[in-house]
Order: sequence, then C-alpha cells, then structure tokens
Amino acid sequence: MKHRSLPVRLTAAVLAVCLLFSLAACGKSPASSSTAESGSNTSLPKSVKADDLLKGITAEPVEGKRFDSGFGDSQYAFAAGIFRRSYEADGGNCLVSPLSVMLALAMTANGAAGETLQQMQDVLGSGMPIEDLNAYLYQYVSELPSGDKAKLAIANSIWINRDEDFAVKEDFLKKDVSWYNAAVYKLPFNESAVKEINGWVSKNTDKMIKKIVSGLNPEDRLLLINAICFDAKWLQPYETQDVQDAVFTRSNGGTQKVNMMYSWEKEYYEGEDYTGFARYYDGGAYKFVGILPNTDVSLEQFVSSLDGEKLAAIFKCVEYPKVHAGIPEFTYEYETSLLERLEDMGMTRAFAGADFSLMSEDEQLAVSGVVHKTFIEVSKKGTRAAAVTGVTMAATAVFEPEEPKSVILDRPFLYMIVDTAHNLPVFIGTVNSID
Repeated sequence: MKHRSLPVRLTAAVLAVCLLFSLAACGKSPASSSTAESGSNTSLPKSVKADDLLKGITAEPVEGKRFDSGFGDSQYAFAAGIFRRSYEADGGNCLVSPLSVMLALAMTANGAAGETLQQMQDVLGSGMPIEDLNAYLYQYVSELPSGDKAKLAIANSIWINRDEDFAVKEDFLKKDVSWYNAAVYKLPFNESAVKEINGWVSKNTDKMIKKIVSGLNPEDRLLLINAICFDAKWLQPYETQDVQDAVFTRSNGGTQKVNMMYSWEKEYYEGEDYTGFARYYDGGAYKFVGILPNTDVSLEQFVSSLDGEKLAAIFKCVEYPKVHAGIPEFTYEYETSLLERLEDMGMTRAFAGADFSLMSEDEQLAVSGVVHKTFIEVSKKGTRAAAVTGVTMAATAVFEPEEPKSVILDRPFLYMIVDTAHNLPVFIGTVNSID
C-alpha cells in the first residue's frame, strides 16, 4: 500500500446554501433521495457520463434509532453552538442550517478514527458513538414530513477523484450509502468535474444555487455534499390588507420602511429576556418561530447567551393565548467560514494531525476549510429555503390570558424554521436590517 513521506492536508469545504423556491422545485423527499446504485442517477446532471457513477457500492439494511431526549439535547447543543459562534463572528443577517452541516460532517466522521473521531463525536453528538448518531440521523431524516403542502427534500453525494492513485475504503462508502442514502460518483477532478459537481448542486436546488466549488486543487481527493431544499406556504395566507407599511429599527439605530405582515397567532413564547411566537406552514409539519429580545437586551446579548439548554427551553416555555404578530418581508444571502467555529467547539484534530484512516490509508487526510453559504426569502406567500453542505477531502402548560399578547418583529430578531414533531430547528437566522 502506498504512503507518502509527508502528510498531505485534506481540504474540506462545508457549504450550506439556504434558498426558498416553489414547491415543485425541491425534488425528492428525504426518504427518496438518490442512491449510489448503478443506474440510479436521477440526481445526476445529464452531462455526467455513465462511467462517472461509481458502481458496486450498494446500500446495506440498517435500523434507525427513535428520537429521544439524548439525541434531541445533542442536536440543540450543536445547533446553538454553531449558530452562536457564527453570529458572534459575523453579526448582521446571519443564517445557518444546523441539519445540513450536521449531515455533511456526520458522513465525514464515518471515515475518522482515534482522537479525530472522538472529537467529532463530542461536537456532533455530545459524545455519542458515530454508530448511534448514524442511526438517530437516519431515523430522524426518514421521518421528516414532505408533501405537496410543505416540501423538504434532502440529497447526499460523494465525489471521488478518479485520476489519482488514491482509493477510498469500501466500508466507509457503504456506511454513507446505507445511513445517508448517498450517491457515489468517480471522475477526474478537472475543470469538467467542477461543472459536474456544481451541476449536481444546481439540480438539487432547482438552479437557485449554481456553484459550491470554484475550482479543484491537485491535492483534492474527495468531496461530500449535502443538499436540503425547503418550501412551504403559510397555513393561513396573508391577505393584501394584512401587509402594511411599518418602520424597522436596525441594530445601529437607523430606521427603514418595511412591509410588515400582521396576523393573529396562537402559540406564544416568553422567557426572562425575550418574547416570541410561532406561525405555521401549510400542513402543520413545520413552523416559523420569531424570537424578539426584550427592549433592554440587544440581539447580540441574546445570541451570546444561547446554548443548547436555552434553545430547548424556548419550546418548553410555550403558552397558547391570542398573539398579535408581525413579520417583515425579508430576503438575504450569507456566507462565512465555519472552520474556526468548529475548532472552538472542540473539533481540532480534523484540521491538524487528523486520522481519517477509515476513509483511506493511501494518504493522510485532514480538513482545511469549512464554508457556509445561505440565502433566504420570507414573503406573504410563505418561505422558500435550501441548504447545500459540501466537504472536500484533499490529500489531507396551557391557559387563556385576559389580554392578547403582541410580538412585532420591528427591531433585530432571531428566527427559526422548525419541524413541529420534535421542535428541532432546520434553519436558524437573525435579521438586523431589511435589505
């Protein structure tokens, strides 16, 4: 077996792109995303040749684990941790898809060993073994609702450099095919490959996200990609008279005119330093949650206090009064690097002195970059969102109050798109200004 005398770094670019499109645009539901079996290339752009599809890697029967408090708490901790660090570093209008990042990194962790694996398990699953995390994520994703009223589609793929003297272990590929329904492709990593990879991304985001990689380096060996597409209309659509001119106060104290969408809701959240509400999407499987810090608490202060326990507590401190709610129409893009945030969370070995020997023993691999890119649009019709995450491996209690509540998002706020069965956020974002 060939080994290099010097370790070669693994380049890992994690990109999550959150977009909002029409219902028909989201492709398949989570349970029916593409596979790596020969001929099952429905997610592959037409320009990809048949011999680019790696053959012989088929899914094995697996058994998932049902959602429980241990898994839920670990996901709240990861979601709060990656979001808080992203906002503290970048501020402004920030948007993270914890689920997309989680799925891409969990697939990557199946190739890790030793201290590298332990750190990834600590960050992704609060210490649970990767085998258990695989089972929990498999079950959770398979149960996420998707239909005509609210669609959530998830796709995963693995791209391998065919030109290099580099072999990926079959056991690693089988794990990601079996647990994450990943499609596996093998092709030369050249300019044509860039087009093919970006074509897959474009297809799985209805052409709203057209590029995840600008180029491939000579050391690049492997690229793992997760794509999430969310599209849902409101359960109760806004009428023309519900949308009125209003004033939004930015984080810097400036003001601007916005289109404020007013409604009466029935789910209210209140804590020591915030109030909030939920507005449901059609079908009831997902909801938009708006959280407004108290007037004496800045959004920065609120986010800095956000951890897994506080995030979980938001959904426990729920009441059911009549709530006068207001959501401004908004849309924005966001792009950042997550490498330092993951290191700060304890995932350091993956980037230096890494052990990905369960992925390949031909070369020493390590992660060199993590990028997150997002876009979102919230309008009177509903919310459209998608996420793409890619990892590149290179040669390295109920009551009715007397008075209605009111939560108008007319100053910096936090919001989430949440699956209502388990109250886990698929997306978490902030709005400091309306662009």
